[in-house]
Amino acid sequence: MDLMLKDKVALLAGGSKGMGAATAKLLAEEGAKIFLAARGREALDATAAACRDIGVEVGTISADLSTPGPAEDVAKAAVEKFGRIDILINSAGGARGGPFEDLSDELWADAFNLKFFGAMRMVRAVLPTMRKQKYGRIVNVTGNTGRQPHPGLLPGGCANAALLSFTKGLSEAVVKDGIVINALQPGPARTEHWEVLMTNLSQGTGMDVATFEKGFLKLIPMGRTAEAGEMARMITFLASDAASYMTGRSVVVDGGWNKEMA
Repeated sequence: MDLMLKDKVALLAGGSKGMGAATAKLLAEEGAKIFLAARGREALDATAAACRDIGVEVGTISADLSTPGPAEDVAKAAVEKFGRIDILINSAGGARGGPFEDLSDELWADAFNLKFFGAMRMVRAVLPTMRKQKYGRIVNVTGNTGRQPHPGLLPGGCANAALLSFTKGLSEAVVKDGIVINALQPGPARTEHWEVLMTNLSQGTGMDVATFEKGFLKLIPMGRTAEAGEMARMITFLASDAASYMTGRSVVVDGGWNKEMA
């Protein structure tokens, strides 16, 4: 299937690691021009180099999108580099979790600043360009806990739920400008965040991390975590014109973990 991504300009916020990096490489393989924004320069440069090796133009900027201000700088830099922004992928890292009694106000604030406010600010920053073009594709990677809460993952889950509401609500306001916005709800994926997540969740259970992980995976009908590339394929589809009649929707990719009706 031709996803019609050749020469599209894709801005990936949080695109240096995990699902974001895998998506950047897949978009590059489809012929898209890539602009990456993330905090860590080393990982940012490595992902950029991998995309350039595929044979596409790449731009980068180091930015902390969990704070006010940088989102506008990122969007401006992308437009200065490529002249337009066709696609925005919001793929921030995972929020910390743990027993509710141990969650500080700071940890809750970190989760919302990273998962919700960072994505919201990036959408706000790219909308003027997309409206001028009368074209845009936005994908928010929210996390499955936005609709399937987990007691050990409450800060990230609540931020994900807010981002799902934002995605649905905004979709009706921007569709008239040729902009569609959808969300991916990934289940457990083996990215850089996975080991930290298992360590946090296993605290207080009396189990070591390996034993806890084995039990956790039994909750997933497929019995395993996803690879980053499996999520990247769905994100790329949602960012393409193959999904042109979808907006304000979320797609669950979680190995069957979610118990909602199909």
